[in-house]
Amino acid sequence: MYKHTLAAALAAIFTLPAHADVNIYGFISAGVESAKADGAAKPADNYKRTTRVTDENSRIGFKGSEDLGGGLKAVWQLEQSLRNFENGGVNDKGESATFATRNSFVGLSDAAAGTFVLGNYDSAYKRLTDVGLNVMSNTTADTHGSSSTYSRGETRLKNSVSWTSPNWAGFIAGFSYGFDEDRYVSTAATGEQRQNNDRWSLAGQYSNGGLKVGAGYDRAGDKFSSKEIKDKNGVVTGIDYTPNIDKTQFYKLAAAYSFTTGTTIGAGYEWGRVDYVGSKPDTKQNDWHLAVVQKFGAASVRASYGKLGKLDGDANADDFKASQWVLGATYDLTKQTQVFAYATKIKNSSAQNANFSVNPIYTSGQGSSKASLAKGTDPQAFGAGLRVNF
Repeated sequence: MYKHTLAAALAAIFTLPAHADVNIYGFISAGVESAKADGAAKPADNYKRTTRVTDENSRIGFKGSEDLGGGLKAVWQLEQSLRNFENGGVNDKGESATFATRNSFVGLSDAAAGTFVLGNYDSAYKRLTDVGLNVMSNTTADTHGSSSTYSRGETRLKNSVSWTSPNWAGFIAGFSYGFDEDRYVSTAATGEQRQNNDRWSLAGQYSNGGLKVGAGYDRAGDKFSSKEIKDKNGVVTGIDYTPNIDKTQFYKLAAAYSFTTGTTIGAGYEWGRVDYVGSKPDTKQNDWHLAVVQKFGAASVRASYGKLGKLDGDANADDFKASQWVLGATYDLTKQTQVFAYATKIKNSSAQNANFSVNPIYTSGQGSSKASLAKGTDPQAFGAGLRVNF
């Protein structure tokens, strides 16, 4: 990331005082890969091998601060995805890139009290339990996310308030709270009904030399399932919402150690629980992840393996398992520019559809918000790309 004093050029856009500094940062990254998804119970649900040019999670951000005196600063950030820039900014769900899609906030930072921000921001659970286990982060071989095989409890919280502590002798704590601003839904059975899908998390991270350890807890409130209401002619006349989930909880512990030889090893474990409304049994599911990175000067080789366990509480618990392996390599051409290569495969059991969190594969509904991967299908890809930081 490079710092540019651009106040004179950008003051009109951001209405900043003439003395303010604006940091512009981000990266452009793209690759070419071969991808497929096979193993489905129905051959029609397979995704035939396709060569595709992919955006690898590109982004651009603007951030800055103002010294208010006495150790207090005002801080702000606007970050947006440049996803699918190679495709006119439209992804496989038909969604277009918009402004402030990523971490965007305004807040206050104090050396003694920490940093408080309001906006759209990664949860404390996501930020502080990240110890570097995602060895090919921001590529198709990314392994973290709610629809992936590991760290399924992480999220970015809209309408949120977050606090991050100062660094206390290597320890950092954080808290996040995301407000549910759509509290009322209309149900056919009971009329207007209140839901409480607020979400909050608490996490901490400790660093000492080559050691980094993160632990966190995340809790989301109730959720409602939806069903279209149709008249006798099949025309949709409304949507009925029914209470479905009481609460969802995640616990996570992760650690990594970097040796002076350039070797980094790490492991993580996550446990999730979903409590349902009514007689439906509650479910529990864990996932774990192992990672290793070896650096050789400007080059590195990387590998990881993760497994999503059985869904305890379901009659067919073993059908919800999944696993993912990743092999990758990087080479830094300069401090800004890197080339990389990767290969990865997800193995899904018959009732599971874990997918790539970056550049997922869809077997139905492509180009719409209903795009999905058929259960029991195994996504896999190998490719290479170029990333330029700025």
